[in-house]
Amino acid sequence: MSEPKIQDVARLAGVSPSSISNFLNNRMEQMRPDTQRKIQQAIEQLGYRPNNAARQLKTGVAKMVGLLVPSLANQFFGSLACAVETAAARHQCHVMTFSTFRDPDRERAVMADLLAYGVQGIITGSALNDTDHLAAMTSRCPVVAFDIKRSEDNHERIMTISVDNAAATAMAVEHLVALGHRSIALVSPPPYTLNRQDRLKGFQQAIAQAGIAGELVIADATDTPPSDPHGDTQLFELGRSAAARILAAPGKPTAAIAINDMMAIGIGVGLKQLGLRIPDDFSLIGIDDIFFSAAHDPPLTTLRQPIQAMADAAVQRILAPGAGQVAELFPPELIVRASTAAPK
Repeated sequence: MSEPKIQDVARLAGVSPSSISNFLNNRMEQMRPDTQRKIQQAIEQLGYRPNNAARQLKTGVAKMVGLLVPSLANQFFGSLACAVETAAARHQCHVMTFSTFRDPDRERAVMADLLAYGVQGIITGSALNDTDHLAAMTSRCPVVAFDIKRSEDNHERIMTISVDNAAATAMAVEHLVALGHRSIALVSPPPYTLNRQDRLKGFQQAIAQAGIAGELVIADATDTPPSDPHGDTQLFELGRSAAARILAAPGKPTAAIAINDMMAIGIGVGLKQLGLRIPDDFSLIGIDDIFFSAAHDPPLTTLRQPIQAMADAAVQRILAPGAGQVAELFPPELIVRASTAAPK
C-alpha cells in the first residue's frame, strides 16, 4: 500500500491541501477549532507523515528541538550542540542547530522558521542583553536560554540554564592569588553579552576582595566582519592580538584570565610570539574547558562548564516544561593544568 499523501488527508478531512499545510506548519490563527479537529483525526486515521521526517506532527510522531548558537566557530558551542543532541536522542528527539551571530533579527527569523517546522521548543545560547524576542516566543513554545540569570526581571518568562559566570572568574582570581600573583588582567571582546558582563563582575569583585591590581583588557574587535560585532568567529585572533596590550597594561600583570578558552589559546600563541614562556614568565587561565584546552602547549588551566548536565537540563525543560526548575545555576569547576604557576 502506498504512503498517504497530503491530498488524501485533505479529502478525508473535507478541506483544501493548503489547509493541511497550514495545520502542519502551525499557521492556525484563522482556522476554526472544528476544522483543526477534522484534520487531526484524518492525520491519525491515515497515519500520514510529511516527506520531511524532521517536521513535528501534531500526532507527536517526530519531535524536534531548535538550538540557536552564536557561532560554531567557537568550539564550546560545537560541544554544546553535541551535548544537546545527546540529551535529545534519549527522548527520541531531533535537533536543528543554527548559528545566529547574536543578531536579534536573524534569531527572530530562525525562530519563526523553527516554529513553522513544529519544534517542541527552542534553546538559545546567545545571551543577548535584549531578550524581548525570546520573551515573545514563550507564548508559542517553551524557550530555554543559556547564560541568563533568572534574577533579571526582563527574563521572567524565559527558562534559564547557566553556569555561574561570576563565580568562574572569581575562582580564577582566587587560584592566581593563591599562587602569589598581585596583578591580574581579564581579557575580553567587547562585553556586550550577559555572560561576559557577569564574568567581568566576578573578576572585579574578586580583585577588590583580594586587594590586588586588576586590569581589564578589551580586545579590539573593529576588524571583525560586520556580521560579527561580538567577535565570536575571531576569538583566537582577538586573543593573539591582545597579548601585546596585556603586557603593556599599567599594572604590569603577571597573569591573565581570558573570557573563554578560545581567547586564552590565542593569548598563549601571542605571548609566545613575543618571547614569553607559559607559565615561567606569565600565567594564563581560560573558561569553558573545551577539547583543545588540554592540547594547548602547555595544557590550559580553565574553569569547566558541566556542559552535558546543562544540556540535559535544557532539553528536559523543553520536553517537560512544568517538571523542573524554571532556572538552574550550575557551579563551574576549576581544572588546574600546567599554564599557571607562581610568578617569578
